[in-house]
Amino acid sequence: MAAIYLIGTFLPYLTCIVFLLGIARRIDKWNKAKSVKMTLFPAPDTPREKWARILKEILVFRGLYEGNKPLWVGAWGFHVALALILLGHAQAVTDFPLLWRTLGVGDIEVDSISAFMGGTVGLLLLVVGGYLLLRRLSVVRVREISDVQDFVGLFLVLSVIISGDILRFGTRFDLKQSREYLTALLTLRAAPVPSHPLFLIHFFLGQILIMYIPFSKFLHIPGIFYSKSLLYQK
Repeated sequence: MAAIYLIGTFLPYLTCIVFLLGIARRIDKWNKAKSVKMTLFPAPDTPREKWARILKEILVFRGLYEGNKPLWVGAWGFHVALALILLGHAQAVTDFPLLWRTLGVGDIEVDSISAFMGGTVGLLLLVVGGYLLLRRLSVVRVREISDVQDFVGLFLVLSVIISGDILRFGTRFDLKQSREYLTALLTLRAAPVPSHPLFLIHFFLGQILIMYIPFSKFLHIPGIFYSKSLLYQK
């Protein structure tokens, strides 16, 4: 009971506080760095060209594609799968009823689509994550420049992925429980915490990952906005 309270009632709010304070700290550092001009020529002529270049870098990893195509396949695929997983997890809070009504999709079809897409992307994420770990361990140059933070972050992500896949494929967990619980959590209302052990493990690992993000290299995506702004300014 104490573990359920800690993971399901106390830790979520601590996670939120740590994450927001960590992000604020990072943003403060980035803002201070913006005072240093580090233009990389040829710089874009207009702000529109500048932001178009930055968005292209973020969405398709242009620099990585040009420099290392095998790594680009793994990294880009991993980030796309991760984005889809995060979108799917939003269904734990809301079922997007307006969207499904607009598309003319009923509850049974929604459940089928969710199960298929969630399972497929979860497995894809596991495969790509395993590839990135194998590459980091097997490629000598990559292993030499890897530090403890690289491995901690990757193992933490993989633990969240694996626990999520086991929860999806190895149990009959009722998503309605988590939806009611998380909705209450976000609106500061009391609600029973799902007591399924695998849900608690997955939820606990997810919260540890969220608290770790602001202090790790995982924050490289928003950091690109700042770093590229320095490089592409005139």
